[in-house]
Amino acid sequence: MGRRTMDSRTAPLAYSRPMATPQATSHIHRLLDEHWTTTLGVEPSVWRDTEVVIASHPEPSHADHVYFLRREESCVIVVPQTLVGSTTIACSSWPSAAVFDRAFIRSLYGAAVDSIHGPFWLGYATAESFRTVDGRGSRRLEGPADEAALAALGAFFSEHEVVDAGFEVPARRDYGCFLGDELVCAGTLTPFRGQAANIGVLTHPEHRNRGFATAMVSTLTADALKESGTAQFRVLEENKAALRIARVLGYVEDAHTMEVVLRVPTQGAAFND
Repeated sequence: MGRRTMDSRTAPLAYSRPMATPQATSHIHRLLDEHWTTTLGVEPSVWRDTEVVIASHPEPSHADHVYFLRREESCVIVVPQTLVGSTTIACSSWPSAAVFDRAFIRSLYGAAVDSIHGPFWLGYATAESFRTVDGRGSRRLEGPADEAALAALGAFFSEHEVVDAGFEVPARRDYGCFLGDELVCAGTLTPFRGQAANIGVLTHPEHRNRGFATAMVSTLTADALKESGTAQFRVLEENKAALRIARVLGYVEDAHTMEVVLRVPTQGAAFND
């Protein structure tokens, strides 16, 4: 998944290319209909007919996470099984726009909220929609020297930024773009739909606005699409430069999301309704 670390400039030819066509956009939305139905058990008709839907998290181990997914005019809240009842009651009279809000989330779960990540923009690309640009030598990172370069770059970012970019996910592939011997942009592919197809990027603060992030996202997308039919790019909604990069490369907006990390209560404790 989008941080204030992206650069907004790339080669002029990239910006003269067309965005995703209506046909490609429609195809991507159909693919995501299938994805969300399979993942959450939420049928496509729900996105059109229901304001707020509460779903149980498919991963029981995620007892400390709540996910808010806004798609079309609906908001799906994915919670641990123990919170289905209380969350359903608390959100029953609220519209999706009101529920998909950081202040509302804090009022909903109160002191149980440890942190809120997002809101993020979720974009997707397929081979049909993808518009590649020059990768400027971006490559896989391998070996001790590359590890040291990545650690040095990571020192410029907060823990949240590193986590949001996917660099704490064990099952990941790290990439780098170098200027001389200096690592100026790092990217990672983490799992999406069982494949290495979720994209994250961090750009050195002194090398932003120079096209490195665009080159990196292009390289990551090309590699992701070699294995997966769809690449996912998650960026902060406020990161306008990153949104521009995504759209230029052919990513199509499908949803917005927030991730809430909870302090797991002791046995018998309750969250705020």
